[in-house]
Amino acid sequence: MGAGPERLLDPTGFDERAVDTTLAPRPARLHGLTVGLLENTKVNAALLLSSIGRELQREHAVRAALMFTKSYFGTPTEESLIQRILHSCDFVVAGIGD
Repeated sequence: MGAGPERLLDPTGFDERAVDTTLAPRPARLHGLTVGLLENTKVNAALLLSSIGRELQREHAVRAALMFTKSYFGTPTEESLIQRILHSCDFVVAGIGD
């Protein structure tokens, strides 16, 4: 694959924000970082993400795993929630359930 930017598609069908963009840089290591766990309110999403958070702490010495919850699974994440995550986490894992 080429080294150019990835094309990201908005699965909600709204394409006004769709632009070529690059992925966020990946941390070289997770030790001491704080992970945000973003769940979408569907069944089992929080359970899955809690397990992922514990595993990241156990296996990669992640300092903290903070759970965040969207208000509704069918809408984009609220800007205020995005800002809270940006100010308190080094990286994020988003999960869905069912």
